[in-house]
Amino acid sequence: MPIEVRVIPDLLSVGLQWAATLVLFIVLRHFLFEPVSKFLNERRERIEGDLTEAKKEKEEAVKLKEEYQLKIEEAKQEAQSIIETGKKRAGEVREEIIADAKKEAENIVERANREIVRQREKAMEELKSEVVTIAMMAASKVVDKDLDEKSHREMINKFIDEVGESKWQN
Repeated sequence: MPIEVRVIPDLLSVGLQWAATLVLFIVLRHFLFEPVSKFLNERRERIEGDLTEAKKEKEEAVKLKEEYQLKIEEAKQEAQSIIETGKKRAGEVREEIIADAKKEAENIVERANREIVRQREKAMEELKSEVVTIAMMAASKVVDKDLDEKSHREMINKFIDEVGESKWQN
């Protein structure tokens, strides 16, 4: 069996190979290329959708973060405002307490002064009564006659009134 080697191929063989390749290409394109392309397109769309959704979620997360930052800042400002209000109210209460204490102290001093004046007037009346009694005894010894007590008392009171209350006050 001799082997024939041809350098130039047979046209029928070449045509059949081309025809078989073309049929294989059409069959593969119909059964393989379109499903793979469809699968790749679906995959690309899914990835793009996921990326779009991730981008939206990221934007939403940034927005939420900014909202929370604003809320935190508002809470800090509100807390500072509450602290300032508390300090102001504490100062007002302190001033009220001081004013009430001063008023109470003034009332105590005023009552004490009234009591002193009352005690002084009482002491002056007692002293006046004692002086009248002593003067009556001295006058009765000097005059050596007994005046009735009523006229004697009137005479001494008249004398005391003429001398004046200012001498008794000093």
